[in-house]
Amino acid sequence: MSKVIATRVVALGAVAAVGLSLAVPAGAAAPAADPGVSATEIVIGTTTPLTGPASPGYKDIAPAAQAYFNYVNSKGGINGRKIKYVVYDDQYNPGLTKKVTNQLILRDKMFALFGALGTPTHSAVVADLNRRGIPDVFVNTGGSSFDNPRKYPTTFPYFPSYTVEAKVMSYYIKSTADLASKKACLFYQDGEFGEDAARGFNAGGVKFAETVSYFSGSQVSPFTAQITKLKSAGCQLVVFFGVTSATAQLLGTAARSQFAPTWMITSVGSDPTVLGASLGSSANALLKGIYTPSWIVPIQDTSNPFVSQMKAIATASGLSWNFYTYYGINTAYVLSQALKAGGKNLTRASLINALNTKASTFRSAAVVPMVISKTSHQGLTGAYMGQYNSSGQVERLTSYIMTATSSSSGTAKKATYRPGSPTPKLLP
Repeated sequence: MSKVIATRVVALGAVAAVGLSLAVPAGAAAPAADPGVSATEIVIGTTTPLTGPASPGYKDIAPAAQAYFNYVNSKGGINGRKIKYVVYDDQYNPGLTKKVTNQLILRDKMFALFGALGTPTHSAVVADLNRRGIPDVFVNTGGSSFDNPRKYPTTFPYFPSYTVEAKVMSYYIKSTADLASKKACLFYQDGEFGEDAARGFNAGGVKFAETVSYFSGSQVSPFTAQITKLKSAGCQLVVFFGVTSATAQLLGTAARSQFAPTWMITSVGSDPTVLGASLGSSANALLKGIYTPSWIVPIQDTSNPFVSQMKAIATASGLSWNFYTYYGINTAYVLSQALKAGGKNLTRASLINALNTKASTFRSAAVVPMVISKTSHQGLTGAYMGQYNSSGQVERLTSYIMTATSSSSGTAKKATYRPGSPTPKLLP
């Protein structure tokens, strides 16, 4: 990657700042003292790879969140305030993440950071955000280190940690005779991403005959050396923990090398739309039969009211309908409920308190419980197992879910959970 990196600010249709009257209309929200919140506006920021090698798929999340915020703003906002969403492209580069996060804090005066993406990138700024008392809501990574209320009291993960996901995979592998009998191998991204996965598999009791890795900045490499090593080791089941662009490279190289094990891939690298765009006409054939955990209602289930309403918002905004669009709208919906629960006199402290005390009441398309309290910021707690069909869609295999903690000990457990229905018109 070039040492000279341009910073890109994306407006994404954000609400423009306007001159505020000193008089507050009757019934309107009272102004608050914290930065980024006034009588009429809440400034929310994010950092994400809109360009660069990690951008496939991930670049769709912020525009989707903006689409939902635009929808809420068109209906009057949240407690009388409209959301201004400021997005910066960090190209999945920790140094750039630090720079643009500082801009959000010092120049844009954001009230809260929302959905910042990436374990190595967010690790570069999380301590400073907490030192400043800035709500760091629904971090877009499964790094388990962010679930640490004592060290990071203002940081709140959303989707299941990589440790939880590895425990879920372990449970399914061990309880499925065909998978349990195969020679299993692990391929992972270096750093906390892979370390969390290894921790979960160790706790889950799955041992690997061979383990290979790749550097987080090389997800568009062909992975020839790693594929050769896995093939030579006779791997029959390969579990992969990497981003979507890396998954596409993996499958393409394996096909060219005539290496066809059973694959199980992490949920964050499994979007069929993005993989299909990368793999071309062979996509469906390469994807068929791949296992992947998921924690959300299947995207093609348009009979589900969450899916149908979120898809309608995406379509109205001219966005493609894929997992990342779905995820962006879903998390923006949950954030909006948290902001509303923070009250009319919204402060950073009231938002953090709402998350710590009311998160279990927030509605979403997730089909697993969300655990957030003063002592645990785990977020979502598990997944079901899915599998790609011949049409390149992930179908749900298990009627049950598997739940676990992010601890380095303990296994996943079989569970059932009935999520609540959407709020009226999908408004907070």
